[in-house]
Amino acid sequence: MFDIASLFTVEALIRRLKQLPILKTPVMDSVFTYRPQQGLPVVGADLMQNVARELPLVRRGAPSIPVAPNSGAVAFYEPLPVRPNSQVTGADLNNLRILGMTGREAWAADKTEMLRRSCRKTTEAMSAIALSGTLSWPVQIEGGGFDTYTIAFGSPLSVVPAKLFSATDAKLKDIFVVLQAMQEKLEEKGYGSTMEIWAGKTAYEAIFAIAEASTTTAKIRVELTEEGINIGGYLIKRRAETYRHPGTGTATACMDVKTLRMVATDAGHALPYCALDDMEANLQPLPFFVKPIELKDPSGYKLVAESKPLPIPNMDGVCDAVVVA
Repeated sequence: MFDIASLFTVEALIRRLKQLPILKTPVMDSVFTYRPQQGLPVVGADLMQNVARELPLVRRGAPSIPVAPNSGAVAFYEPLPVRPNSQVTGADLNNLRILGMTGREAWAADKTEMLRRSCRKTTEAMSAIALSGTLSWPVQIEGGGFDTYTIAFGSPLSVVPAKLFSATDAKLKDIFVVLQAMQEKLEEKGYGSTMEIWAGKTAYEAIFAIAEASTTTAKIRVELTEEGINIGGYLIKRRAETYRHPGTGTATACMDVKTLRMVATDAGHALPYCALDDMEANLQPLPFFVKPIELKDPSGYKLVAESKPLPIPNMDGVCDAVVVA
């Protein structure tokens, strides 16, 4: 008898994931590039404050210096799993029996890809929300209904524009002044050597209108590109993606539409993957895992995927400005 479990061993899954196409997720790809695998099911508060800073030298033979202040407090955050599933019917299993190994592998790759995309889209949306300073995400309760999982990381740095970009007399210089002020805020915290600059939908439209109508000068150059709007060396990217809120089903913007955001990518933002609560995954911190569970009524299998990510932004590396009315 054909054993479906042979298609979803850890080794087969790793091999398959290497062959599948790379999924593009703008926030994870540009900000949360550090993704350690945590051997525990929880994340210590020390990791959330584990930010590298400049240190003084010490004399030879002198004791070492802690890289972060030690408050003596012990606190843990418990990430909750993303756990989608896909049904495999008895008809599917009968079809698999007559397929060769190549056909079975293609089928398993399709199932893996669907589950992988669901986990990745969820993690991307959570990452975008976390940059606001508070991660708030629905948790499905057994029997129906939703609770809310919330972690507060703090507030982003902020700049208040002297003139909103939606003003009729707003100029290119007004945008440049705000960008400079935002970078200075980050630099005061020791970051900003590399950065991402994002604008919500309405903010980007206002910036585009000013840039398109401006007369380029030697002092402030403007360039409209496929990547975004380059103003005096600052590349502003449109960030108007939406996600489907799992609790309400409504489309929700990943970033406030009126906001201009500058994110220092050198600020130590992290996205750890914690240990999975699954014996067949050996309780290991795998970024993504799939296993088949046999069903008796109706006969078939349920493919259950699991991932346990927790995006952790350093809010000293995020600066926001509400730039339109």
